[in-house]
Amino acid sequence: MPNFSFEAIDNMGKLNKGTMIALNESDVEKRLIQSGKTLIKCKLAQKSLFSSNTGGKIQPRILVEFYYRLAQALELGLPILAALDENAKSLPSPQLKKIASEMRVAIEGGNTFYESMLRFPKTFGKLDVGIVKMGEQAGALPKSMKDLSEFLSWKEEIRSTIKRASMYPSFIMLTIIGVIGVWVGYVLPMMAVMLKDMGIKLPQVTINLLAVSAFLKSSWLLLLGGLILSIVSFIFIQKTKQGGLIIHKYLLKFPVIGNVANNIALARLCHNFATMYSSGMGIHVIFDILKDDVIGNRYIENRLNFAYQEIQRGQSVSGGFENSGGFSPLFLGAVRNGELTGTLDATLKRLGDYYDAEVKRSVQTMVNAFEPLTLLILGGVFGMIVLSIMLPLYDVMGSIGKAY
Repeated sequence: MPNFSFEAIDNMGKLNKGTMIALNESDVEKRLIQSGKTLIKCKLAQKSLFSSNTGGKIQPRILVEFYYRLAQALELGLPILAALDENAKSLPSPQLKKIASEMRVAIEGGNTFYESMLRFPKTFGKLDVGIVKMGEQAGALPKSMKDLSEFLSWKEEIRSTIKRASMYPSFIMLTIIGVIGVWVGYVLPMMAVMLKDMGIKLPQVTINLLAVSAFLKSSWLLLLGGLILSIVSFIFIQKTKQGGLIIHKYLLKFPVIGNVANNIALARLCHNFATMYSSGMGIHVIFDILKDDVIGNRYIENRLNFAYQEIQRGQSVSGGFENSGGFSPLFLGAVRNGELTGTLDATLKRLGDYYDAEVKRSVQTMVNAFEPLTLLILGGVFGMIVLSIMLPLYDVMGSIGKAY
């Protein structure tokens, strides 16, 4: 959508210069008249910074605020254009402000609100657009906006929980690696040289540690290159369809970590499904969105695709999930009960809350299990290092005692 630069005078005769996203020059003049200004000069400045194929990622917390404020404004009875204008004034993201301006112009040009969102696929996901579309068509746009805001807030809370949980183990592991590197690479070789100068015979454990130290010093570039190559290969394999499916399948079988990953995936599945179903989306549309990298686990998304195929053949929702495999009896029972009682969205919402609590409990269990494990590793390594130094010193002290 074009961007126009203009010069206009206000009621006090003051010259105003600026830019405006509009459909054409007549649209610029109309907008200026509405704001109490008279157009003097107008020309096409540049194409808009965003088009139907662009519009970058916006921080989720800003999108949450965007949807929530729109919901509030619409609930108060403001028209959608006025709601967009009011929202744009207080948005902390210049990028989203420009997107809101383009959306406003698109709506004035005859597009619906969800159609204006479709112009920015990198900003508004399929799920966002689908929920807004259902709300707009059902005349319940404020509720859909509020549901979407709450759903995105939940996603951010889960992501924040995982980040906080991973910080402590990462810090401990880096500390252990750093301390071991200093002792094995610097302190131990110096002590070994001093012991050799004293004519003390080194025990086998000390010789082995010195050999490890020498190998690390001479081959650290090769080892670092191998580590980087392994990480890059893992990322590449994970991005392939079959590779990601296998990795994610076996990730679910890992002790503790697998349980956390499974609970996160099921919580996302339940909350996504409940949010879309309560907004009025059809089962086929819901499954089409869910199987498109929304759950975060390729294996469960593969099972969802299989369940979708079963439903297309005439199975019920619960029957499709049951035939696909990979889902717990608790999940299957809840879906079956919700389908029979006509409360599938409420049932999945409660089940999603349950899995939320399980995610937090599982993450805390993982952190609690990591603490003694790191202490054991650190204690074992330091015990070996101290032993490699103390054994020869003990032999020296023993020989001195015998001499006297």
